[in-house]
Amino acid sequence: MYLLNKLFVPLGIIVGLLNGAYFHDMGVSVSQAATVVGIVSDENGDPIEDAAIAIKSKKRAGGGNSNKTVLTDSEGTYEIDNVKKGKYKLTVKSGGYETVTETLKISEDSEEAEKDFALTFSTYTKTSDTKTMDASVASYNEIGVLRRQVPIDANAIASAYEGELQDLAKEVDAENNVTLDSDILAAIEDIKNNNEPDLAVQVIDKTLQRVFYLAILQRITDVRDDFHDVKKPALKFLWDEAYAAYQAIKGTADRENKVLTEDRSSIETGSNPNLEDQILVAFIRGQKALDRKDHDEDEITIGVQRQVIRLCLVRAFYIAVLREVGGILNNRDSDPEQALVYQKEGEVYYRIIEEFVSRDNPEGNEIIKSQLTGDLADVNADTLVSELSKGFVGRVRGELESNASALNANERGDAMVTAEEALLYSEVFLEDLELRLGADDSETMEDSLHDLRDASDAVNKADADFASQTITTILDSYETELL
Repeated sequence: MYLLNKLFVPLGIIVGLLNGAYFHDMGVSVSQAATVVGIVSDENGDPIEDAAIAIKSKKRAGGGNSNKTVLTDSEGTYEIDNVKKGKYKLTVKSGGYETVTETLKISEDSEEAEKDFALTFSTYTKTSDTKTMDASVASYNEIGVLRRQVPIDANAIASAYEGELQDLAKEVDAENNVTLDSDILAAIEDIKNNNEPDLAVQVIDKTLQRVFYLAILQRITDVRDDFHDVKKPALKFLWDEAYAAYQAIKGTADRENKVLTEDRSSIETGSNPNLEDQILVAFIRGQKALDRKDHDEDEITIGVQRQVIRLCLVRAFYIAVLREVGGILNNRDSDPEQALVYQKEGEVYYRIIEEFVSRDNPEGNEIIKSQLTGDLADVNADTLVSELSKGFVGRVRGELESNASALNANERGDAMVTAEEALLYSEVFLEDLELRLGADDSETMEDSLHDLRDASDAVNKADADFASQTITTILDSYETELL
């Protein structure tokens, strides 16, 4: 009997193995596991980076990765492997977006299951009373209506400007050592004296946009600087005031990109960067960070979101300059008077972003100003775009240097903020870079900028150095193509 048992056991094993091979050939596998893949995007179809996808089995007996959370990459893609047969609940979260939960069923023979998500934007809800800033925005909107009337009523504009809006302009003047209040009052006088009133109203409108931009920047900078030392309600009030001020210039952010035409002779519409949505998400994420549940991480979040708000607005004004340049080129032969209006708008818009060009391209800054104030015949699209880009390329190089210094000092927060700045500055000219160098270099540049952010977050100096070198090489090639 013992001998028989010794014979039958191996036979049983062999039969089992044969049966397993048979079922495998038949496509049946009890332990088959699938990979769940997909893309997370927003309402515009833009990918959402670092969205958290949590998978949870609806029954305890799921096996595999039945409870796991993964993050999306820079292209919004995610992957969850080793998911066994069963029903699962997938929950997707990302700051600034509404949370989504859906059910996914994995069948027994599934090898891959695809599940995409489109998240809707959350709503920013103020927690403070911002009536003074709200009144300033209301006055600005009133002036926006008055400046379009014919004839223009200078006294009505002056009356709308008095009060909270003028007080805000004076505050900005004192904080930034500028004279915006005087510029606005001088323009109002020009309207009263019928001294090129169409140009004067553009000075008023664009100068007030600069007032609101600087008011936003001052408040979000104060929040960053005082993050650890000031009580939460005071920080939230400043953040809410910044959001209230943003409502005045939201329309400028909500515009399509403007880029050089392929023949480099004029300006045309490019892709929509959806800057207003990026700014909204940044305000929501910053507001949440003010709860200070993790002081160090929340401070980094405030630093990053401040830069998103600031540099998205800078890009919006850069686009505005190119939009007015396009207006000059399209009208200077057929309607010189209208072309002069576009030129004045471009000049005042450029004053807002001048510091971002003049620091690293002082000669180019003078060229730009001369074209936006001089003879209409001298306006050249390729020259303007080239000189603007040189300034912003210099800003990217500066952030790469700051990033390397921060990583050497093991300052993760500073490294993450400077990597974010490098990306945001680059986005100003990436479409032009693609025009001059091609899609491959543009994609490599963008991928490397995201790699730099990831390496900075992980304090991985080797990866950061490699990404920085790749970016620098492409910038070198780009600059050789600029006029």
